[in-house]
Amino acid sequence: MSHSQDKIGLIPLTSLVTGNLVGSGVFMLPVTMALFGTISLWGWALASLGAIVLSLIFANLSSRQPKTGGPYLYAQEAFGPTVGYYICWGYWMLSWISNPALAVTAVGYFSGIMGEFSPVVHFALEIGIVLTLTCINLFGLKLTGRFGVIITSLKIIPLGILPLFGLYYIDWGNLLTHVNLSGADFGPALNTATLAAMWSFVGLETGTVPAGQVKDARTIVPQATILGTVIAATIYMIGALVIMGTLSQSQLMASKAPYSDAAHVLFGGSWAIPVAIAAIFSCLGTLNGWTMIVGRIPFGAAQDGLFPNFFTKTTSHGTPYWGVIISSCCSLPLLGLSLTHSLMEQFNFIIDVAVTLILLIYFVCTLAYIKLNWKGKTFKGVTAVLGLLGLSFTMWALWASNIKMLLLSLLLLVFGIPLRLFMTRRGNNKLVKTP
Repeated sequence: MSHSQDKIGLIPLTSLVTGNLVGSGVFMLPVTMALFGTISLWGWALASLGAIVLSLIFANLSSRQPKTGGPYLYAQEAFGPTVGYYICWGYWMLSWISNPALAVTAVGYFSGIMGEFSPVVHFALEIGIVLTLTCINLFGLKLTGRFGVIITSLKIIPLGILPLFGLYYIDWGNLLTHVNLSGADFGPALNTATLAAMWSFVGLETGTVPAGQVKDARTIVPQATILGTVIAATIYMIGALVIMGTLSQSQLMASKAPYSDAAHVLFGGSWAIPVAIAAIFSCLGTLNGWTMIVGRIPFGAAQDGLFPNFFTKTTSHGTPYWGVIISSCCSLPLLGLSLTHSLMEQFNFIIDVAVTLILLIYFVCTLAYIKLNWKGKTFKGVTAVLGLLGLSFTMWALWASNIKMLLLSLLLLVFGIPLRLFMTRRGNNKLVKTP
């Protein structure tokens, strides 16, 4: 893309990374983590450290390949186009499969303010959200970036102010009384809590995807990746500490809106509506960011001959419109699964399978980091330490995951075989002739 007028800088890209990390889950994950007791705070700390290590690894990789595409570029450079293709296919699929959950959650919070909607109205609002954000993204990265900065600010500011204020009102007795409620030994309990917290950092790599439309990408992409991850980790850690320190264990485990209940303890009155509004902004901001990302994944792959060439077509603003439109069209049918409770369970299962795949992608990218730096004779000192830490963390995460979910997530890659065969048989892949 040569549309320099639509290139973005550090603030919009950092906003993208932070916004994609701090999504709807931040409002309810403290309740899930409360089931472990205050050992979950150690889980948050370990997950945050792991995420920061991965962000440093992606920062290093992005400085080598400052072009649009993201994780698949690094896998392709290290292991060839076949591995690159399947990483790209899996990353693209998990992105548009996961996006509908954000629209569903946003409408759920909205119905909590306005009153319960019928399933048909729910469905119509969800479609409206997806189509609106698709249109915003079609008008270029600058507009998308500005919208993202505004929306991210509207959710990050309250999520930051409340915990900072609450630090003065922590009841340390709440934190010391219930250390491990999981019923498991300390080690297994810590493993489970860390893995649960790790899901909040899915998306730390998203700043690398639009690198071709970033000013001074070799510098800004790494900076935004690290800064966005650190901001999100800080919000998570302080928020978890304050919520667990201001609410009793019984209050937290029974809570349906922990941030709202914590605000009630600190300030009095009802905070259900303000927190619900912040949650809506959180969902919209994250969906806006992922809509931008999911449209640019096939664009980068098409430039390398891994995906059909029509994905390289762009608007006058430099937006790869076929990637945005097709990805949104793939997401829309999944919204139909939210029409009934029984289908909603299947919807959540599909999301879980898709999200599990990201761990495998992080693992492959970490291996690519090690191989490329080893080949370049730079795998030493801090670079080597980061590589070994990243490899250990991703291997542990894969080991600690549900093996069934991991195997099912690999099935998503199988769906990419027909396109791979089609591209190679037509000779469109300029890098390799074998599937």
